[in-house]
Amino acid sequence: MSEAIVVSTFSSSEIPQESGDEKEEDDSWCSLPEELLSLILSHVYFSDYPKFRATCTSWRRVSPPLELTPHYPKHQSPCLLLHGLRRTVEFFNPMYNITYKTDVSKLSHSTVYSFNHGWFLMGSRDGHHFFFLDPFTNATVEIPNIPSNITFDKICFTSSPTSSDCMVIGFEICLGYLRVGIIKRGEENWTIEAFVSSKIWLRFHLSDSNPILYNGQYYCLDIAGNLGVLKPESARDSWCIYPQRLPRKLRDTLRQSFIVESNGDILSVYVHCGKDRRVCVYKLDFSKMVWERIEDLGNRTLYISNTTSFSTSSTIGQMGNKIFFPKFNGKDGVFYSLVSKRYHTYGDDVCENPREIKELKEFVWATWVPPEFASFSGDDLKW
Repeated sequence: MSEAIVVSTFSSSEIPQESGDEKEEDDSWCSLPEELLSLILSHVYFSDYPKFRATCTSWRRVSPPLELTPHYPKHQSPCLLLHGLRRTVEFFNPMYNITYKTDVSKLSHSTVYSFNHGWFLMGSRDGHHFFFLDPFTNATVEIPNIPSNITFDKICFTSSPTSSDCMVIGFEICLGYLRVGIIKRGEENWTIEAFVSSKIWLRFHLSDSNPILYNGQYYCLDIAGNLGVLKPESARDSWCIYPQRLPRKLRDTLRQSFIVESNGDILSVYVHCGKDRRVCVYKLDFSKMVWERIEDLGNRTLYISNTTSFSTSSTIGQMGNKIFFPKFNGKDGVFYSLVSKRYHTYGDDVCENPREIKELKEFVWATWVPPEFASFSGDDLKW
């Protein structure tokens, strides 16, 4: 697949607004049937949506303002946010192997900690000031600072920050001890609670990915594959650690570990540090609370990153049974196929050379973003 880079050149202030003195419109483009325009619009990606609306009156008529289309686009693939210290960020679309540049000023000098329900949870570099950001409208929701003596290893949230039941939860784990910070929408102060596991002898160090919320419980993975479960509603054994007996060969060569919910299952994904960077997937057996190896994801596709991991059902041919990481071979995105047991570029070239695999560039702070938009009014932006 040939490389293509599309650069967004309009800021919100530069996009032409509706007016009665527009230049004479070219009938060959502006007289296209609405059905055809809607079809074209269905293939327009995030950054090009404002430019589509700015073309002419007839194109604007079939494309309502972004804030009025919270579910657009339903069929688009997730994209990868490549975030640095600058206000200009890049969104990489794996479906087309295309990178879009756009200006999100409030992303500069902040760290992405999580993404969910159309919102980023952002934090200052010192890890004490947090806020929510809708990257497509630049809307923010500020939340109270955490206590200065607390530094969370991981932090996530349960629902949209504009929802009355939104809760932010931070995790700090040392050996078998767990300290949790919780703040709910409308509250001004964090509640800090400490939990001790009965298996305090087990050294539990959080893995690369955020904990996940499943059926009211938080599931945490450590770097050795052990599982930790926080049961907030349980009066006894609120923090439980379940030691795992992964194959020794896997334990000895483990480089990265991630946890993700997929269609009602909880999966763990492991990347070896060997020359082929082999990937293994396990599914949690809830009856035994142990990981069981699986070889096939069916039509599921996994999107894995340190801040956000999720799965989707593949609606596009040959997209299933693949794992997408924030990795690149040059400027080409890379995924891992459970069928071939190999890394591929999005042009479907196989990465077979061990040196080539070892030199794959990984964006540690990149974040996979599902194709969903936040929906809110101005009054919702107060915590």
